[in-house]
Amino acid sequence: MLSLRITSGDYIAIGDDIVVQVTQAQGSAFNVSIDAPREVPIVRGALHERAAARPDCIQRKWDAHPPKTTRAACSGSTD
Repeated sequence: MLSLRITSGDYIAIGDDIVVQVTQAQGSAFNVSIDAPREVPIVRGALHERAAARPDCIQRKWDAHPPKTTRAACSGSTD
């Protein structure tokens, strides 16, 4: 997995057909614009995890550096 730090206005090109751009950053939240062919599915992580498991690359990163969570964020979890 490639991990990058980018700022508002910066973009990442993936191949010739996909561009991901940070359009606005406010604190720890940011807006992202994605330009990709219609046949490329783009699914938010939370929705993807409802239907399938978290991608292995994300699990490995979180196993090494677990995200800081609050009790409220973990309530209702079956893990």
